[in-house]
Amino acid sequence: MDFYAILLLHLAVTLIYFLGNSWRKPRLQVVTETVIALAIPFFGVLLMVSYRLCCLLLALNGGRQAEAEQEGEAFFQGTHLNADIIPLNDAFLVDDVQKKRQFFTGAIKQAVVDNESILQMAMHDRDREIAYYAVALLTARMEKLENELFSRETMMVSGEGQENVPRLEEYAQLLKNYLAQEKFIDHVTYAKKQGDYIGLLDYLKKACPDKMEYYIEEIDHLLATKNYVEAELVCAELKERFPENEESYMMYIRLYQSWRKPRQLQQKIRELKACPIELSQEALRAIRYWDKDGHRQEEAIHG
Repeated sequence: MDFYAILLLHLAVTLIYFLGNSWRKPRLQVVTETVIALAIPFFGVLLMVSYRLCCLLLALNGGRQAEAEQEGEAFFQGTHLNADIIPLNDAFLVDDVQKKRQFFTGAIKQAVVDNESILQMAMHDRDREIAYYAVALLTARMEKLENELFSRETMMVSGEGQENVPRLEEYAQLLKNYLAQEKFIDHVTYAKKQGDYIGLLDYLKKACPDKMEYYIEEIDHLLATKNYVEAELVCAELKERFPENEESYMMYIRLYQSWRKPRQLQQKIRELKACPIELSQEALRAIRYWDKDGHRQEEAIHG
């Protein structure tokens, strides 16, 4: 057999190996193995086949496909992803108007868009159809919330469930969800509902004195309405009920920051620093930011 016949045979064997390997392996791996097989006449193919058999028999690949073979598959869910599926938050970057409209209107019609910021963006989109459906969904949500609130308020006015704490808690959650839509509520209605919410929180705080969240939520809304005197009274109740909790100090700090009372704020900073409890990162940041005594000491050190 002459040299050219051997060369053609070698090329044919390498080609067969390439074709048999290419349909189920990543492109880079196929090219690399083919180059090795081509560089070592005959023995290259034998070497790669032996390597494959060893990997198979010893389970060196752990029974898993190479990383590149899993393209289009979410590793944490095992879910195959379609190339046409993109996050709604990124759909604003799509240049194709029809495709972007399809993404949004399809999701909104099925009421699967829960992210408020996405709906806000959709409302101001230049495409009128997208903006229309976003507004329609938000309007429907507000109507549903208002109907639920009206039904619950009617029940309360009639005397049903006034002493039923679980029902009152459900009503409080409804009010909280409603107030979270402040941008879509007229200021008069919002102020009325916020007042109702503060009153309900005050009642629940007395009915369930061990639930700190009622104290904190009431203080937050009292600060929002600039009712600092009432907020200070609730802070005192919180401190009395939970003396060993950092929130008792943090709410005072928020109050005096909003109220612009630096002397009282510094007093609470000193109390927080002296408190023998493990402080969170938020509390430590507040101390570093507001602690004037600490700043003076640093200035004295650095002179």
